[in-house]
Amino acid sequence: MLARIAWTVSAVYILINILMIRWASQRPPFHFNDDEAHFNATLAKILKPRYHGSLGHAQVRRFLAQELKKLGFMVVQNKFREGVNFTNVVAYWNPGVEHVIMLSCHYDTETPRLKNKTYWGATDGAVPCAILLNVAKTMGEYLKNDLSLRMDVGLALVFFDGHKPLLTDPENEVRLIGSRHFVEVDFIPLENIILAINLNLIGLANESYFSYHNDTADLHFKISDLEQELWESKQLTGGPVLFHKLQHYNKDQPDDDYPFHEQGVPVLHISPEINPKIHHTTADIKENLHWPTIRNMIKILRKFLYDYLRSQEFDSPHRGEAMFMYQDEGENILFY
Repeated sequence: MLARIAWTVSAVYILINILMIRWASQRPPFHFNDDEAHFNATLAKILKPRYHGSLGHAQVRRFLAQELKKLGFMVVQNKFREGVNFTNVVAYWNPGVEHVIMLSCHYDTETPRLKNKTYWGATDGAVPCAILLNVAKTMGEYLKNDLSLRMDVGLALVFFDGHKPLLTDPENEVRLIGSRHFVEVDFIPLENIILAINLNLIGLANESYFSYHNDTADLHFKISDLEQELWESKQLTGGPVLFHKLQHYNKDQPDDDYPFHEQGVPVLHISPEINPKIHHTTADIKENLHWPTIRNMIKILRKFLYDYLRSQEFDSPHRGEAMFMYQDEGENILFY
């Protein structure tokens, strides 16, 4: 008798989830309003020297956590030690679901090795962080009214620490400490990540974006098609075509997508094939950014994420138990 009841309850959960997915997919598409004021204010909070151990580094970490909470995400600070202390900032929408789409970037900047050098890292971390926060902000109504009803899929926004080498490291060494730790400890079970999207070095004019991984070439091509649709509908303005249907395998620059790709996670790496000339220089500043490119990138990424979420259907009867370590001002709180 109890087995029959349990089977019935499980079947009802599955049916409800399927109906909710179909209902959401049949609704008219959301119309997203841009919020350039939010992007500018967000970038202003992030765009400062934020090398590991600096005041700016701590300020940006706190800002990311606070802004994500304000946007309705559950925020977890993934603190760990590898010689020194590091903190990845992780935000969840629909925590506990089995399938996760992860968007990521790094928030730290190059550590100055000379006293007269100041690295702002506008394209190198600041703009990608601001893009992710702005996409989350402008998708807010969809996240609250549609995605929150899904029991099968959710979002994770991850802001990695430890991307840049420390003063004790060789100057050009690629450490990727935060992303490698994230993968090593299985902070989000890798089998649950259906797609990882990593952003870096975004914000200059005349940059091109190619497919770097064979297993996600079809998704890259979909982004390219979607961009063309946005151009044809005059929703994009003032910049060049960003996404090209070109496959440049084995030419990708080492970035925070690598630890995930090495473990078989499907990855989209949204970053130029060649590092910009201003990379790791004091010229990577706000004055050299190309605003039409940034606005267009936000619209393309938002539309792709929305379409991709709507296209995913899984048989997940309920949200599973999730446990995260949240550390705030010295207090450890476990979430179940």
